[in-house]
Amino acid sequence: MVKALDMLENEAEFDVVIVGAGMVGASTALGVSDLGLSVLLIDSFAFQSTMPDYTPSYDARSTAISWGSRDILNQLNVWADVSDHASPISHVHVSEKGRFGVTRMSADELKREALGYVVPNQWLGQCLLKKIEEQQIPLCAPAKVTSIHSVDGRQLICLEAKDASTARSKNISARLIIIADGTCSSTAGLLGIENDVEQYGQHALIANITTELPNDGVAYERFTSGGPLALLPLTERSSALVWTHDSESIQTFLDMSDDVFCQALQDAFGERLGRITRCGARNSYPLRLVRAKEQYRPGILLLGNAAHSLHPVAGQGFNLALRGVSTFLETLKKVELIQGDIGEISILKGLSDERAKDQATTILFSDQVVKVFGHSSLLVGLARDMGLIALNNFPMLKSVFASQAMGLAGKKARF
Repeated sequence: MVKALDMLENEAEFDVVIVGAGMVGASTALGVSDLGLSVLLIDSFAFQSTMPDYTPSYDARSTAISWGSRDILNQLNVWADVSDHASPISHVHVSEKGRFGVTRMSADELKREALGYVVPNQWLGQCLLKKIEEQQIPLCAPAKVTSIHSVDGRQLICLEAKDASTARSKNISARLIIIADGTCSSTAGLLGIENDVEQYGQHALIANITTELPNDGVAYERFTSGGPLALLPLTERSSALVWTHDSESIQTFLDMSDDVFCQALQDAFGERLGRITRCGARNSYPLRLVRAKEQYRPGILLLGNAAHSLHPVAGQGFNLALRGVSTFLETLKKVELIQGDIGEISILKGLSDERAKDQATTILFSDQVVKVFGHSSLLVGLARDMGLIALNNFPMLKSVFASQAMGLAGKKARF
């Protein structure tokens, strides 16, 4: 339930305060509340107190949800609602333009209902916020954290809200602060937490497109000399496009007429879905690999893009973040059972150590896909062909790859 800052009691105390009410922050809040702990969500965006009815939009951005993420959302009692507008991925088709290597994976061969799902961000966010309201989790918005201090094992937080004429502030405290307000978090910046940033010199162009032929639930990953592109199934004949271009050339593609853009995409993608007949609004954003130099401090934990932000080529960013949420909730449950201190540095270090391998593997995979498929060497190109063919023809290798991509590698967290 949305609260203006004026409605929040000064010097209120919470077990957990979460900065950022996006998909990661809201998911975390639901899990913390389920464990019986008091939680407050804070966001600088002015959320409406009552969620409007969902209206599907052709131009809405979407997120690829892995099978493992579906399990986590199911544990949070959100998936039943999310599934109403989730498009299942029945097959994955990976290829490179002008080369013979190809890999195909299907849900049937892996004995799954789907390899993953594509969900409009607006719908996923609305389902999470609906559940936040149902569980009566307070959401203070719009409000911004202006300072954080640690006193006697608690985190003291100053919140501020501004309007055209005045600025108002409140002081609250928490046993633990979760920072989940996005890449290069301003809240983490208040604490002097820096980031390692690697610029790819690329932008992702995103749009929804319509094709002449049905996509049959196939997600396509196509590597081209200009950059990788992905088409994710939304409806029978519409797909979500993520197309990577050099930063110097991105504006050219944004400025094209719809007909010229559709033809350029057709030239890069090919005829697998027949003619590309329509494209929606095009937007772009710069691509970079960002990792916080510190993911925890006493009483402080970074989750989601505040901790790590990946290249979207493998569609792993949100899924990695949600696995981090799941592991945090599992750890929190264990600590509460033994009546421990959830902000204790040794607890947060143990949690970070547990997440380290998954983070390193997923980040390396996403990063190397970009670099290997961006290499123009003939020898490297031949190695890529051999790799795709091997992946397609060796069931054990494909199973390992699919397990990682579907978010099923490692132990399954329970909270």
